[in-house]
Amino acid sequence: MKNAWSLADAHLRGLAVCLCLIVATPAISAAPVDREAVYSKARDFLANGQPRKAYDLLIKREGSWSGRDDYDYLLGVAALDSGEASESVFTLQRLVLRKPGFSGARLELARAYFELGENESARREFQRVLTENPPPNVVAASNEYLKAIDVRARQYKSDTQYSFDFGFGYDSNAPAATEDDVFLNFTLSPNNLEQSSAFASAAVGALYTRPVGPKSQLFLNANLDHRTNPSTHFVDSSNLNLGAGWSLQRGVNTFSVSASRVYSWLDRSENKHDTGINFSYGRRLTESWNLLAFARASQVRFEEAALEVQDVDRLTYGVSVSQSFKTALMNVSLTGGGDDARQSASPFSTDTYGINFSNTWFRPGGKQYFLEAGFSNTEYDDPFFALNRDDDLVTFAVGTTWSNFPVADWTSSFRLSYSEKDSTVSLYEFDRIEAGFSLQKLF
Repeated sequence: MKNAWSLADAHLRGLAVCLCLIVATPAISAAPVDREAVYSKARDFLANGQPRKAYDLLIKREGSWSGRDDYDYLLGVAALDSGEASESVFTLQRLVLRKPGFSGARLELARAYFELGENESARREFQRVLTENPPPNVVAASNEYLKAIDVRARQYKSDTQYSFDFGFGYDSNAPAATEDDVFLNFTLSPNNLEQSSAFASAAVGALYTRPVGPKSQLFLNANLDHRTNPSTHFVDSSNLNLGAGWSLQRGVNTFSVSASRVYSWLDRSENKHDTGINFSYGRRLTESWNLLAFARASQVRFEEAALEVQDVDRLTYGVSVSQSFKTALMNVSLTGGGDDARQSASPFSTDTYGINFSNTWFRPGGKQYFLEAGFSNTEYDDPFFALNRDDDLVTFAVGTTWSNFPVADWTSSFRLSYSEKDSTVSLYEFDRIEAGFSLQKLF
């Protein structure tokens, strides 16, 4: 089949036989546009993160090209990624009516419904996609959207969600203590030395949400957790976290403010409480990039008079950026903050900064693999034992999560982590390995 340019050239050769016709005839009309060239250019724009250029290129040809499968699909994707969700729905609807088995078009239509806030239409299309044996990346994406739709649905009615999880494992250094038994010529007690132990943990939680507007809600939360270490009961810990807050969504922006109080016990004795206020701001930067900024101001107070030297006013803040891929999610966070000791003679005033990285890979069947790494530095304003204290903490973790395992509606996880603290005061140096398995159920 001759292409458009060959046909145009043949016409020109035919017209060239008579110069008078060339002079008398108006300019020859432009050659037909090569659709494949336009499609290729549109695909390049989409691949390079320029959906608006692809949309502008395609939309001006809608009158003559609409109704073609390849054109409708490309226009629907370009419109959706350009923020023209209504146009995308209109275009993709006519395509899936003609081609009900076109899973790619149905997936984009589901995304367009989601962007328009038509949750049940989006749910229906995502569920239809999952019945068509799609590839792993489509399964992962569809399931994430369905979870997001469930979250949205709870925003329009009062809802209470409960959680329960328990776990067990091994800790090479349960007290997070030094292995050196002598410090400044003093022999340390066994409780201040590195000791390994098995451990078991359990936690229960509840979250209540109540809408106060289409995009705003109040929430209450409560969580209780306990961890026991059979070989080192003196570091058995329990925590009760109570909180209340308000969140608001405006377009691509999300705001929240909350207050919380955390009660902590150590070996079944009251240890401390932490009372604070929390702020967060989230923004969807693009289809795959998200930003979250957060801050917390709190008061940490110890129960025993001998430990009141550690009472501090604490400030923590940070910003994180995440990017979602077809089968993965990456997150990078920068954090900072510090403690202001309440007693003038206390050495527990600090300045802290850190960086954390995580990546999660989504695999078929609801399986996930994750990797985490972090670094933090804490500088103490005043000396410890006449030594300037500066701590560096490095953490690393890998693991995997299985959905609906070992039975439906349960999630199981395995986590292996390593942490190491270096300090200019050797009493606070340690390294630690933890391996644990946990099961969680949401109600």
